[in-house]
Amino acid sequence: MGRMRNLERLRTGGSGSKMTVGVPPPRTPSGRVYRYSPKEDAHPRHFLLGEVNAKFTIVDAARSRMKLEPRSPQTVCPYSGYVGLDAEFNHPDDMKAAVELVKHAAMSDVEEMLASAFKGLNNRSSRNSLVRIEAKVSSRPRPKPRFSRRDLLREMECDHCGRDYGVYAIALFCPDCGAPNLRLHFSRECKLVGEQVELADTLSSDRQELAYRLLGNAHEDVLTAFEATLKVAYHYALSQRPEIKAKPVKNEFQNVDFGRDRFSAFDFDPYDNLSADELAVLRLNIQKRHIIGHNLGVVDAKFAKQATDAKIGETVHLIGQDIIQFASIGQKVIDRLDEWIGGTTSPKPLNPPAPVPDGPAADKKDNQQMSDTEIDIDVSSLAKKIGTWIATTSEFGLPDPIGGNDIEQAFAGEEARLVEEALAELEAEGLLTSTALMNAKFPRVRPTLDLFAVFDPVVVGFTPFIDAGELIDLILDGTMDSVRLSDLHEKTGWAIRRFNPAVSYVISLIEDGRVSGETGSHPYPVRYFSVAAPDRVEMRAFLKRTRGS
Repeated sequence: MGRMRNLERLRTGGSGSKMTVGVPPPRTPSGRVYRYSPKEDAHPRHFLLGEVNAKFTIVDAARSRMKLEPRSPQTVCPYSGYVGLDAEFNHPDDMKAAVELVKHAAMSDVEEMLASAFKGLNNRSSRNSLVRIEAKVSSRPRPKPRFSRRDLLREMECDHCGRDYGVYAIALFCPDCGAPNLRLHFSRECKLVGEQVELADTLSSDRQELAYRLLGNAHEDVLTAFEATLKVAYHYALSQRPEIKAKPVKNEFQNVDFGRDRFSAFDFDPYDNLSADELAVLRLNIQKRHIIGHNLGVVDAKFAKQATDAKIGETVHLIGQDIIQFASIGQKVIDRLDEWIGGTTSPKPLNPPAPVPDGPAADKKDNQQMSDTEIDIDVSSLAKKIGTWIATTSEFGLPDPIGGNDIEQAFAGEEARLVEEALAELEAEGLLTSTALMNAKFPRVRPTLDLFAVFDPVVVGFTPFIDAGELIDLILDGTMDSVRLSDLHEKTGWAIRRFNPAVSYVISLIEDGRVSGETGSHPYPVRYFSVAAPDRVEMRAFLKRTRGS
């Protein structure tokens, strides 16, 4: 029997008739090979593994975050963190390709041996023989199978070990060393957003509509990547703590408070490294994304009450630097998540967050220094000061009476006539009601819910309209027809000052006959209310009005 020359090219071991063959996997144009996680729940399982950056130096501090020594005969699933032998990660398509290559080599060898065996047979047979045997062997060789592999969209290089790889979805870990790569993945998204902003800035003045679309897409991409990264980290945390039972995730990570509530099951707050100003900017940009994505960029009542420079019906303002700042603050949150997953801070710092411009912090209380432009209402500066003072000094966010003497004392430096006019301005705007009293310089006033809607975004950093929507989500997701305010308050974890204005909006949507009387004492406006079908219809209509969808 002749030699199996084609198979021997694939030989990796063995002796005699027992040959061991090996086939290198097909590579992408950039030299990466397909890998496939053996964990069925590690969606999407598919990833690519490339070469190592020869100039990369591994520092000792990085090793503390690794799951295994780089370049070992093991692989880490970037989606789940599972560690297994390299062979476990062979891609099914590559194994099929290997079988085809071995089959082709074997068939080629057989054809060559047959051709050799029958060579000259025709010449040895006499033409005058009674029986003539003629053999025909095809000289056309079978083409060798070819397998193409494509590079993936998200190309990465681990900043701990220098391994090049590609993934379909968000990668939690490097497939070579297993170091957390969550922050690296989000940083790549931020870089792409920055390139979109740069592209928009290069467009001429006659292409501003296109520039706005590019900026809008860039802004939306930030929140999409931010939400997806938080969700991936949360699901990974759940996989490590099977004793924690959780409802399926919806869109909670498009909301700071709901996201906090999800991670509270692990006694962790991914936002705890943000300043008050950074948190306020993050909240505003999350809401801005909803306006761009669901309302074609047109400002509605909810957003106008949160953004001090926004007017209802106008197009939301987009500035490239604001988008970069949004991405940078998001990066700071993801860095905190990466630290939590890895147990230590990465020794490789990424781009620091952009500074937040001077402006109202989420917990700002200095109402006397507040700029007139920060309160979006057409009244005098003194009226704004009084309204801000009322919102700031309100302990419970309820329409509690404020005596004329208290007003006189708080604004003793102002001319009495101007204070009276300022109070009248606020009343004309529906922000308070007043009752004149004998022998008193100023009337007794009560704030309305609208006063908190106008002033709370600046004074306490929360918008009752938006918060009411979150309460409605909780109510509609529940199964009880009766809602006790103390129970609803406990579910939110909010301060009472934030909860009451929001729940007052919800109560305004309920039929009067299904709302209990006032508590007679603090801290809630009523004790409980019942929810019937007409009320659910009203609440859904409220969500559609305020969310624009």
